[in-house]
Amino acid sequence: MKLGIRNLAVSVFLGVVWGWGAMTLNSFTYAFPYEAGFLHNFITFSIGGAVFGVVVGGFIRLFGGLFPFKGRIPRAVAISVLLWALLLAGGFALSGMRPDRYHLITYQTIQGLMLSVVLGIFFGIFLSFDGK
Repeated sequence: MKLGIRNLAVSVFLGVVWGWGAMTLNSFTYAFPYEAGFLHNFITFSIGGAVFGVVVGGFIRLFGGLFPFKGRIPRAVAISVLLWALLLAGGFALSGMRPDRYHLITYQTIQGLMLSVVLGIFFGIFLSFDGK
């Protein structure tokens, strides 16, 4: 199965837009404090969103057909949420090593879950699944 340059470009674009949306949402909710100024955060969220978009897009293209859901959006949301859950599990592992730096904060977790659902919806709408 070839991933295609179009799907890669769509993944990067959706990831960047999602990163900007995450930054904007957090400006209203203050779920987590920013560690730098606007320009630094803008660049960081853009790059981070692009990377996460490529990862989610790649997993959707590779494993989207293995999920029992019929629709593209439910499959994309499931994969996005599963990847978010893996990152959350990594955070739990880090909290065991550095509890002063990494610890679970409920409202950050809820915001992250909602953002992963939104990213899955974006991908379900705009990303091609298996050439369709």
